[in-house]
Amino acid sequence: MEQYYSPLTRIIGSLFFYPPNEPQNKPLITLFQTGAWQADCHFLSENKRSEIQQNLQKVADEQLEADYQALFIGPNNLPAPPWGSVYLDKESVVFGESLLALRAFLQHSGIDFSLNQNEPEDHIGLMLMLTAYLLDENQHLLKPFLAEHFLPWVYRFFELFNATSTPFYQGLGILAEALLLDLQKNLEIQPLALQLYR
Repeated sequence: MEQYYSPLTRIIGSLFFYPPNEPQNKPLITLFQTGAWQADCHFLSENKRSEIQQNLQKVADEQLEADYQALFIGPNNLPAPPWGSVYLDKESVVFGESLLALRAFLQHSGIDFSLNQNEPEDHIGLMLMLTAYLLDENQHLLKPFLAEHFLPWVYRFFELFNATSTPFYQGLGILAEALLLDLQKNLEIQPLALQLYR
């Protein structure tokens, strides 16, 4: 298994889940803005790394916070809702049936998922961090998690997310999508073909 999967999914997950002004995210933002992230990204062409880097270094702190608010919090409609159930539930609701299935999978697998906030577990940031956890601690659960609970909707999320005009987060989205595609290919995962409603 490639060494870069776990740290990159964990780092990008943190940047998607927590606001940019959170203490743990400040050094991560610097990592991406300086280009230090590229050393482990052999799965990307040089042109793709350059394209991503151009997006990552363009944003001032205030704009980064405004972009995070617009993409992940609101109050306006989110261009790419970050919860899996919005894509998989007929009513496009948060806390839908697919979230209940994910919770059952986590409980059955003995994974205790405790959060300080009332956020659905199928948030893109949490799902990326859970991918990192499974890579490190429970690799036998990784394939079913990805095939049944994450990959069926995440590429639609990235299609919407990467079309936004928020350079830093767009760069992260392009990187995260390429990373998951590489992981899927290396693990030979065939995601469930589920109906998407968004």
